[in-house]
Amino acid sequence: MIHILVVDDSENIRKLMTAYLLPAGYHVFAASDGLEALDILEKEHIDLMIADIMMPNMDGYTLTEELRTSNYNFPILMVTAKESF
Repeated sequence: MIHILVVDDSENIRKLMTAYLLPAGYHVFAASDGLEALDILEKEHIDLMIADIMMPNMDGYTLTEELRTSNYNFPILMVTAKESF
């Protein structure tokens, strides 16, 4: 089974993504920010992460940088409601 970590500060977005991914056969973990995601990653094997860019405590950019410098090499999809970069 493929394990997906959804990281978003919006509870509604986390629930929506989980509602779509679970019936498709994925095992879903959810975190409300980058720090919570790092806690999950210490305990669980993750195959794919879907992360919001703008989050409190640790944003998606910082989380991605931390993961890459820590040799995590799974794919990361970044999502955002941000209008410009």
